[in-house]
Amino acid sequence: MNKLKMIFVLIGISTVAFAQNDPKAKEVLDKMSAKYREIPAFSATFTQTLENKMEDISDSFTGKITVMGDKFKADVAGQVIVNNGETVWTYLKDANEVTINNYDEEAGEMNPSKIYDAYKEGYKYLYMAGEGTAQFHVVDLVPENKDENFFKIRLKIDKNTNLLKNWSVFDRAGNIFNYSVTDFKVRNDMTAGDFNFDTSKYPNIEVLDFR
Repeated sequence: MNKLKMIFVLIGISTVAFAQNDPKAKEVLDKMSAKYREIPAFSATFTQTLENKMEDISDSFTGKITVMGDKFKADVAGQVIVNNGETVWTYLKDANEVTINNYDEEAGEMNPSKIYDAYKEGYKYLYMAGEGTAQFHVVDLVPENKDENFFKIRLKIDKNTNLLKNWSVFDRAGNIFNYSVTDFKVRNDMTAGDFNFDTSKYPNIEVLDFR
């Protein structure tokens, strides 16, 4: 899951339903985006569950993440991923190895600092009234570019806080990735320097710099 790539597949919904953006969905998404933008930074614990019924696969793991604006750092699945908006460090704990790359915003990758703004460009969205509950709004996003390797992301948004509580990801291989957020905390103690990876703190680290 390098750099937390996300790919999605549309299941059981006609693409005709996404011919026009849904005003109700936009209202919910705008409130969610505004909520995150008023938060200086946040940290959270998340659980990812992978299911593939065709291959009889089921797996899950828990990670931690901190986000400030377009910057984030995540500790997940034996990796520490740090993105300061310009550079991405991917540190493999077992190998004591870090790979450094320039961050390419145009690469189409979904990262945790963009999930709540993704709908603003390149997506159609639909409010899923039949899937919601008394506590949650449910909104589906589908990319406008039909050549993309993904088809859909489903967001579940808390009606009281306007925070994103979980999202489900479906890929072409039949994999379903479910992400659930817990222990959400607003952070007022973060600075830009917290989103740089300091190799000097890791003795004998191997550095692979591809910038």
